Amino acid sequence: MYVILGVTGHVGCATANYLLSKNLPVRAVLRNPAKAEQWRALGADVAIAGLQDVQALEAAFRNAEGLFVMTPPLLDSPDPIAEHDKMLSALSTAITRTGPEKLVFLSSIGAHLPTGTGAIKKLYSMEQSFRQLSIPTASIRAAWFMENFSHSMDYVRQNNQLPSFLDPTDLSIPMVATRDIGILAARKLQSRWTGHHNIELEGPCRYSADDVAVILSGRLKRDITATPIPTHLYETSYLSFGCTVAAAAMMAEMHKGFNSGLITFEGNGQQYHSADTLLEDVIFPPHSDGAALQR
Repeated sequence: MYVILGVTGHVGCATANYLLSKNLPVRAVLRNPAKAEQWRALGADVAIAGLQDVQALEAAFRNAEGLFVMTPPLLDSPDPIAEHDKMLSALSTAITRTGPEKLVFLSSIGAHLPTGTGAIKKLYSMEQSFRQLSIPTASIRAAWFMENFSHSMDYVRQNNQLPSFLDPTDLSIPMVATRDIGILAARKLQSRWTGHHNIELEGPCRYSADDVAVILSGRLKRDITATPIPTHLYETSYLSFGCTVAAAAMMAEMHKGFNSGLITFEGNGQQYHSADTLLEDVIFPPHSDGAALQR
């Protein structure tokens, strides 16, 4: 049985669907019982568990051949770090008590750094915590999600501008499609290894905000310009998105870390994997006529 957390998100959904497509047994772990039936309809077993509920997590992890873990961004939490630490404690306890054969979990580029990374610091803590487990573990240090640009599409259509936290706008950074993360996670769950692995994952090429604007210009057949968001407005921007003060500050620090060049892959002999999906195929899925921009 492959036990998958986070199936309602892009990455967890892709992981579970890939395994189900191979007719492999999947247990989808949900926090919301209302979403259970759709996963049962796909052929998955379902467990209901909050990420701080050790007893429910133990029941969900029982008899797991492989376990995939990802935690929520907690952008609505007054103290994301403290809340995430409670999740890590509960997850580690449940894993230790149930002994799944292996663990794959979603981490991030820059997760080897203890400070200066904002929201990524939660994943540094995750790596440190799970490294204490006695079972084989693999952290997928994923690059910047290509899907992040989808949130700006309404603004792009209305203003012919792409607002960018990447500054300067010609700064190229590693990016990856969430579907490719999920597929790698599913494949890793089916493999065998010993010890603790870190896998650095990015797409087939690196992009800047200017590159994204060029892609949008070509597809929309009008000039789109990447416009940097002023640094002093980072926190204000995230507050306007509904984030808490603490979460907004963490996201602001993360973007500053990318822009300064601090947040990069560790390298130094870490495992590396290049995915296949191009950014233009995320924003404009194949056979799409641009309808994705209407959502």
